Amino acid sequence: MESNRRTFIKALTISPLLNSLEGLEQSNQGPVKGGNTLNKIAHVTIKSPKNIKVSPFGIGCETLDRELWDPKEVYPWMNDLPVKWGRLQTGWNRVERVKNQYDWKWLDESVDGLIERGIQPFFNVGYGNKNYTENETGSHPMLTEQARQAWARFVTALAKRYKGKVQHYEIWNEPNLKGFWNPGEIDPKLYVELVKLTGPLIRKNCSGATIIGGVTSRLPYTFIRGMFEAGLGKEIDVFSFHPYTTIPESYTERIKALKTLIGQFNPSLKIWQGENGFPSQPNSTGFTGEGPYTENIQAKIMLRRLLTDCSLGIDMTLWFLIVDLHDYPKGTGKVNYKGILRTKPELSPKVAFKALQNLGSLVHGEVKTRNSILHLLDGTQAAGEKEYAALGNGAGQRLDKVSATTLNTANGIVLAYWSNEKASDTLPDRNAHLFLWDWEGNGFKEPVLVDPMSGEIFEIPDHQKFNDKDKYRISQEAQLFKTLPLRDYPLLIMERESVV
Repeated sequence: MESNRRTFIKALTISPLLNSLEGLEQSNQGPVKGGNTLNKIAHVTIKSPKNIKVSPFGIGCETLDRELWDPKEVYPWMNDLPVKWGRLQTGWNRVERVKNQYDWKWLDESVDGLIERGIQPFFNVGYGNKNYTENETGSHPMLTEQARQAWARFVTALAKRYKGKVQHYEIWNEPNLKGFWNPGEIDPKLYVELVKLTGPLIRKNCSGATIIGGVTSRLPYTFIRGMFEAGLGKEIDVFSFHPYTTIPESYTERIKALKTLIGQFNPSLKIWQGENGFPSQPNSTGFTGEGPYTENIQAKIMLRRLLTDCSLGIDMTLWFLIVDLHDYPKGTGKVNYKGILRTKPELSPKVAFKALQNLGSLVHGEVKTRNSILHLLDGTQAAGEKEYAALGNGAGQRLDKVSATTLNTANGIVLAYWSNEKASDTLPDRNAHLFLWDWEGNGFKEPVLVDPMSGEIFEIPDHQKFNDKDKYRISQEAQLFKTLPLRDYPLLIMERESVV
């Protein structure tokens, strides 16, 4: 397996997986641009997790508690995956197979393997134990005193053992789904009682611990409000959620509403997107959205999800998961195809693996949204002084169903833009003009266009700046990028010196 990984990494320096990126432009000259081409000048240099200090991106390493994949086989691929967060489940049932006897070996290896690679593990502390609860997955310990006490002992031992290695503890998984909260009906108040039992034990035995709660599947308003009315906001430091959907941007308004709701109870809470994925092929378990499903579409949705979250000021955004899960749920023989590595016929990377390598190498550091205004116009229409003035007056025809954001990163300014229509393997030949009003600086000096799917970097020859010297207004500046390719996944504008 290790030789396969090395062969792949070596190939990255030679070819950007062009043969795998079905539907992308295959020309060495790059994306078609109004009948012309952009000149390709370089390729993204892939960083390792150890090469970057901070990142908003995480990768799911779940289900080791159910032994659905082997870290010894999969972890070597993460040497070259520039993310800084890895989500692990603590597996009470696997740790305590015999009452009052804890076997931590597998969890030690899981934690240490991530830390050795420069990835910070955080714990999802959840699920039951057959010694004390009806089942393993999803069975909570809140119905009997014996189960509550056994859970408290386990959580205490967990926090003591991993103090200094793991500081972030997420309590339970998707308590708003009956499959993960049983027996009985889902109950936001009872979930908060679990948090009130668990959180203080972690804080007592792991000083400075960060407690994460909520952990909801999607954003169910009634359930979330019920949790906060029961006191959740006083018990946690971070609220996490899992926005599974076919079109990532469809959650934007709900995330904004969530922020407003949280502000009513505890304005200091941070928000994490703790689990989100999309299958790379049909008939996957664990996803109820719409297809079609291909590796390209999976990668596009991943890029859109992660950058949408960054644009909304979400502090950590995670992709589920590192590898496909065979026989999931256990005993069904079914497959969860949301991994960015496939396991059969052999362990190998999907398109999304490469895309995450590129994105993580470009967007890292304490990523914050930049104070900018962005307008996209139809690339077949004119764009110049007249359109600049019209936009300044609130007029002009802008494109709809598009997203754009500017981010401050350790790698400089990143401007991302894309069509937020349903992702497809068939790319329409579309172009757009982009106006940037940069309220923090003067825009870009020597911009280049980066394609995170292929890793290719292109010159942007057609850009200009406008100065408003109207005597009735203070001078202001906008930057115009003309006839850019518009895709159903993010393309990035960055300073040449930061990537070449």
